[in-house]
Amino acid sequence: MADGPDIAVFPPTVSVAAPLAAVALEWLVPVGLLPAPGTPIILIPGLLFLVGAGALAISGDRAFKAAGTNVDPRQAALTLVRTGPFRVTRNPMYLGMVLLQLGLALTFSLDWALLGAVCVWLILHFGVVLREEAYLVSRFGDAYRDYLSETRRWL
Repeated sequence: MADGPDIAVFPPTVSVAAPLAAVALEWLVPVGLLPAPGTPIILIPGLLFLVGAGALAISGDRAFKAAGTNVDPRQAALTLVRTGPFRVTRNPMYLGMVLLQLGLALTFSLDWALLGAVCVWLILHFGVVLREEAYLVSRFGDAYRDYLSETRRWL
């Protein structure tokens, strides 16, 4: 068994690169689909997504630390965490990264960040989540299989 999952990319890198790419693309190739920044119809949901993203990141981090396991997905999982947001979704911090992209798109009227949210989800799903799940099945066996059957992957 490996010391950690064989993930294809470090998730925070994706979460930082996507909005930077969206801003660059917005500057180079403006699309203009979303209303102007500050328009309440997109600003309010955008801010709610940003708050939700932060809440998922903080609560997920706290649940890992309280359980005494590694937060860095490149390191070994020391225990199976099923508390906090992990009761509702198996990937709260990754879900938060997708919500962050949506929140930035709406809050700052970044059309390209909407596509970025899809790209972040795809990269996390195929490059991280599926690989982590295979690792966690090998690491925790039936306990993780039970968790898989009881808790949704994303929402």
